[in-house]
Amino acid sequence: MTNLQLTCGDILTMSADALVCPAHKHLIPGRGLSAQIYDRGGEALAAACAQQPECAVGEARLTRAYGLPAKYLLHTVTPQWSSGDQWGVQALVQLRRCYQSVLALARQKGLGSLLFPALGAGTNRFPHSIAAHQALTVLTAEAGDFERVTVCLHTPAALGEWRRVQRRFFGEE
Repeated sequence: MTNLQLTCGDILTMSADALVCPAHKHLIPGRGLSAQIYDRGGEALAAACAQQPECAVGEARLTRAYGLPAKYLLHTVTPQWSSGDQWGVQALVQLRRCYQSVLALARQKGLGSLLFPALGAGTNRFPHSIAAHQALTVLTAEAGDFERVTVCLHTPAALGEWRRVQRRFFGEE
């Protein structure tokens, strides 16, 4: 059994050393999952985030996970999907960098279990097939450094798409 798992459910109810939060560059509440995380974390999370430096696209920051079953939040700013236009390649590189930065910070802090949402596939509109390929390129190569890496998808359809990408490009499920 691999330490990389794909599942479907409510990521906010799952426990791990760290939950990955899609973030705004100023670590203020965004939309979608980010807003839900900040709602649960309340003033304590807002205060912790206010102490962090600005976070550029593809970078990561760490705070405690106030009000959530995880111990920490790994915040990363994801790029906007631009429909594959001339900036599309840059967005793909930036999305991969989000995963790389989160994993590097998690290794540095000695974290063993990580929960990822489908970074970029929510309010930033990356198609799940493209988000999955970028994520799995990094996670497949680096998940062995951790006890458990879980990608939690919000719908069964999204989970199915990620599993199709995993089978087709990475030969596993």
